[in-house]
Amino acid sequence: MNLYFIINPAAKNGRSVSIWKQLQPLLDREGIIYQAYWTTRKGEGKEIARRIGEESVEPTVIAAVGGDGTVHEVVNGAGSFPHVAIGCIPAGTGNDFVRGFRLARKPKQALRQLIDDVRFGKVLAFDLGRFASRAVPDGVFANSIGCGFDAHIARTANRSKWKGRLNRFGLGSLIYVFYLVRDLFRYQPVDLDICVDGQNYSFLKAWMATVSNHPYYGGGMRIAPSAQADDGLLHVTVVGPMPRWKILALFLTVFWGGHVRMKEVCVFTGRNVRIRPAAPVPIHADGEDAGEGEVFAWIEPGRLRVIGVKTR
Repeated sequence: MNLYFIINPAAKNGRSVSIWKQLQPLLDREGIIYQAYWTTRKGEGKEIARRIGEESVEPTVIAAVGGDGTVHEVVNGAGSFPHVAIGCIPAGTGNDFVRGFRLARKPKQALRQLIDDVRFGKVLAFDLGRFASRAVPDGVFANSIGCGFDAHIARTANRSKWKGRLNRFGLGSLIYVFYLVRDLFRYQPVDLDICVDGQNYSFLKAWMATVSNHPYYGGGMRIAPSAQADDGLLHVTVVGPMPRWKILALFLTVFWGGHVRMKEVCVFTGRNVRIRPAAPVPIHADGEDAGEGEVFAWIEPGRLRVIGVKTR
């Protein structure tokens, strides 16, 4: 297998750089042949991954060294190529990809697993999420996609200069908590029309709707506790009308999946999902900005090839 690493030096405010410096000697001692690419701007990881996928014909591994944003770019660039397997050396803030796809959470362990699987050709098939919005007519997601309050928080936090400053001290996730509390009293829920496999549902003053490929998002939150990345289904979680104080309780219980027992939370499963908000609320895909307004998502079972998965 041809092995490539795409390193995002901005991940967790430079943490990925120090991680790569620790891992590179291990690769060299093992005699592993590889190529490494460094990104210099947002979106470049997708371009590099796509170019690798287009130019290679042999079995290829592309490993992201970074967080969920880096993985999102790599999957969007090369996740659809049948000869490309995606790996990840976790070096970000959230690292939900490694949780949902059962990869090692420590960088050295992740590299060891990756090397072993490259040598033995061990690649597993998982589901690939696809979506279309006005801003992104042909997009891919590995973790989740959604619209509403959580997408608003993700967009605001990602644009904040404080995220990078807090990342220097390993506290980057606190920026999401800050904007959650601040904007809880500013955000206005909107009406949502949702269609799941042809069945229509309407929600008045809904806070958010999330479509998940596996349980995790937002840095370990179990937004879809029953989801599995290889079950061939999308899991839809809708938070309907709810007092603002109760939203805080929801974001506490979501870490263990307790929110699904709240009467205001509805859960659906299906293969095709359309979300149509009454107002142009933000959309996120794997925590990255994906525009505003209506979004259509669907699942492609077994389409995403992943390497470095731990044995259950």
